[in-house]
Amino acid sequence: MFRQLRFRLALGAVVVLAAGGVSCTSDHVAAPQPSNPSSLLGLFDDSRPSLVTCPAVDGQSATGLIGPLVGGVLAAGNTRVVIPAGAVLAPTTFTLTVPSSKYVEIEVTPADSDHFAFQIPVIVTIDYGRCGRSNIDRGLLSVWNIDPVTKALLQPMVSLDNKLARTITFSTIHFSGYAVAD
Repeated sequence: MFRQLRFRLALGAVVVLAAGGVSCTSDHVAAPQPSNPSSLLGLFDDSRPSLVTCPAVDGQSATGLIGPLVGGVLAAGNTRVVIPAGAVLAPTTFTLTVPSSKYVEIEVTPADSDHFAFQIPVIVTIDYGRCGRSNIDRGLLSVWNIDPVTKALLQPMVSLDNKLARTITFSTIHFSGYAVAD
């Protein structure tokens, strides 16, 4: 709990906010109200998060065989998944999908199932460069684990919103669907 709070504070200290000018909107998708210890400290807005919506682009995907000794990187456009050595126990084929969607979302799946748990955390960077600037520059964005079918927000991920690069980075020990929320 305190480790996440320290990580979130450190991430917030290095975020650089940039100015912008075009628009981006958000849809309100119901999210469970998790107990967030940092909210008790007044560090975060307790308003209901919503998925960021942006103009849809053509979907992209990347598939790769990741081994336990060297790990690997999956990249679809500027969205990347870095899987370090030791994260998988056996060679495993993964697919990173950035669907053609109004939401800034991704799904990463192993060839054999819908979900996967890693031995050590992997780093995921989601590109939201297709979005306009006005709404996304107002505050920090976050990544949420989502239900890929209903788009319901399931769990917030500790993440770093880089306004200059227009990316958001987080670490995880499991793969599923993820989307950017405000």
